[in-house]
Amino acid sequence: MGRTRNVVVGMLLLCALVPSLAVAEEDEEDLRTTVEALKQRLRDQDRRIAELEARQATSGPTTVEAQKEQIKQVVREMRADKKEGLTTPSWLEGLKLAGDLRLRYEYNGFNWGATQGSEKKDRNRARYRLRVGVTKTWLDDQLEVGFRLASGENNDATSTNQSFTQDFSKKPVWIDLAYAKYTPKALKGFSVIGGKMLRPWLTNEIFFDSDVNPEGFWAEYKVAKVGPVEPFVGAGYFVVNESADGEDSTMYIAQAGVKADIAKDVKYTLATNYQEWTDYSASGATPRGNDSPLSRVPGFRIISLSNNVDFPVFGRPLNVFADVARNCGEGDPTHNYTGQDNAYAAGIKYGQNKKKGDWSLKYRYAWVEADALPGHFVDSDFGFANRKGHVIGGEYSLLDSLTVGVNVFLTQPVFSPTTTSGSSRTEDMTATVMADLIWKF
Repeated sequence: MGRTRNVVVGMLLLCALVPSLAVAEEDEEDLRTTVEALKQRLRDQDRRIAELEARQATSGPTTVEAQKEQIKQVVREMRADKKEGLTTPSWLEGLKLAGDLRLRYEYNGFNWGATQGSEKKDRNRARYRLRVGVTKTWLDDQLEVGFRLASGENNDATSTNQSFTQDFSKKPVWIDLAYAKYTPKALKGFSVIGGKMLRPWLTNEIFFDSDVNPEGFWAEYKVAKVGPVEPFVGAGYFVVNESADGEDSTMYIAQAGVKADIAKDVKYTLATNYQEWTDYSASGATPRGNDSPLSRVPGFRIISLSNNVDFPVFGRPLNVFADVARNCGEGDPTHNYTGQDNAYAAGIKYGQNKKKGDWSLKYRYAWVEADALPGHFVDSDFGFANRKGHVIGGEYSLLDSLTVGVNVFLTQPVFSPTTTSGSSRTEDMTATVMADLIWKF
């Protein structure tokens, strides 16, 4: 009977607390009336539970089915006893709140070798990231609309970090996501999304910074599984910069790929995409490793190939990836930049962080030549374009929703455009260490 009481009490609390959200904006008199009504409901429900326990005690042992029926009867009586105006508003149905808070210590160390004119010095910073988002669904979960707000020192697309600085000043909040997504049940596998969204195409977090949320439209269709293979295709149109004179900077992308069960518990994903960035040099984006000015780069017409394999090892998930990209529009005549049109990345991650006690380790290596990708959107922690190096990291779950982690970036330029020596192997070497405490909700 103790188990029965726990179930019923839990239901009572849920029924009593959820409807109370609707009275948040009532005036003080109505609020007192509502509280009294809730108190009376709880007294009545306690009485019913006591009666149920008394019947159980006097009638002796009963079957599990009989106990379930008694509980259902109490719940039916509770629902029938709801007061007018205490039901959950319809706009709250299907509404979800989620977000995260990250506290970070960050160290940046530099070895500039023979670089001329640089005053870069080692740097220590405390930083935070706060993101809060809301989603709402309609039409039996076919339509989803959402937005997310995030911290950030400025409107830089590649970072939502805010450093501890500026005389304890209040810090800004930015619109990080704002989108609508439609997934019709009548056309299974198809979805279309518009707005400021999470990156919908497949690539790694170095080629395209995970903080960058593109703005535009994306449509995708996942074909029904044919044996162990599930093909998919997608296409998108994104606005990089809209200009009043009509010369908009945009990005078109088309993607195709397959997911396949190649063996028991072994999943392989292959995806290729083609990106065309129009009028990128007029977008206002900073070079960030690309040749400067950007007008020296004829264009970005990029073919990319992504490979992912997932399988368990000693009971923990293992992911291995290898990506390549080539800018077919590169034609930069500038010395050192000519032919700098390839990018490579590969890595491994072992473990995952879902519940208390979980841990994970990762390693990445990347080589991003100067004009291979739009440098403005390459991973900022890695150092944007014209960069090569290693990323090592680990994460441990203190609680289901609280983790600690460390990431180390060891990078240097593919070539050093600011020096004529070219003699130091560690010239322009950068070491970045980030220690994080992350709460997800």
